[in-house]
Amino acid sequence: MMSLDFLVGFTVFMLALIMVVSMVPGLLAGLESSGIDYDAVAYRTGVILAEDPGWPVYPPWEMKTGAYKDEIERMGLAVSKETPNILLSTKVDAFFNGSFFTEDDYRNKAIFGDIPYSYNVSLRDKDLTYNYATGDTPPSGRGYIRRAVKIKEPGVANISYNSSFNETTLDASKPRIFTVRLNFSQLLDPSVGPAYRIDPRTEPVNITITEFGRYLNRTDNPGENAKLKDVAFYKMDPTRPMPRFTRIPFSYNTMDPDLYTLFLDRTPNDLVPETEVSDNISLVLKPAATSIFTLDQNSILDIRFTFDDGVPQKTFMNGTYLYDYDNVTCPPLKPAVLEVAIW
Repeated sequence: MMSLDFLVGFTVFMLALIMVVSMVPGLLAGLESSGIDYDAVAYRTGVILAEDPGWPVYPPWEMKTGAYKDEIERMGLAVSKETPNILLSTKVDAFFNGSFFTEDDYRNKAIFGDIPYSYNVSLRDKDLTYNYATGDTPPSGRGYIRRAVKIKEPGVANISYNSSFNETTLDASKPRIFTVRLNFSQLLDPSVGPAYRIDPRTEPVNITITEFGRYLNRTDNPGENAKLKDVAFYKMDPTRPMPRFTRIPFSYNTMDPDLYTLFLDRTPNDLVPETEVSDNISLVLKPAATSIFTLDQNSILDIRFTFDDGVPQKTFMNGTYLYDYDNVTCPPLKPAVLEVAIW
């Protein structure tokens, strides 16, 4: 009997001992020292910046200014999730706007984590068109990641004397209206990859009219220039019953570089310039402007330049120019290097 009691007791003791030994490491886990893998944090931040477009997507986070900055949840630089390592220039410019974003913004919306990491993020290309950096000077021993990326820049519609557009013949007494037309159903064609797509909702619409002097009516008006009366925006949804163009309400007589820039012969103007033009017209319509136009994939946007000098008119430039993949010059993707340091 004693041998049997001893065996049972010893067995119970060993089982209890095994259980205690297995529980001790868990009890002491909080007391063990652990290091932070800064390389892993830098890698994660690099993935967010280079492979994610950020949130919200549309209207994109880079348009959230002023009181709307709190609506930004994540600051990614990619054109889309389908284009890793291809960055959008407008996102890049917004991200490195140090006068708008604070250190806490970068930590909470790009780096993430409970620890207030120090950081340095830089982006540079070969010719230093992009030469950005934000954060402190990184010390030795920091976490580090380097990624080869490319930057997508907006296209430009260069309208010269030889450019083709649908000219219309008007009576000599009627104003000349030159229209640049954007058909969103064509521009946002899903068969065009995001890295090469023209998207006025996220990129500037850039229109440059060169050699304007060759459109002047020198026969009836020798030595005189044409007057640009105004630039207005009209939109239409062709999917609606009885579609028609309606003028978009806008602050036409207020210069606002956050929404647009208009240069006449390289001099800045508002959209009601009533100014003579001899050589060059340049209009850049920012995504912040198209976002308040409430445009979608079915919309058609007309940008109308109206010239009016009375009788006889001093220019014969009128008609419709299509802002599309045939007429817009899209620059090649620009190689660059993105570096992230965390410590």
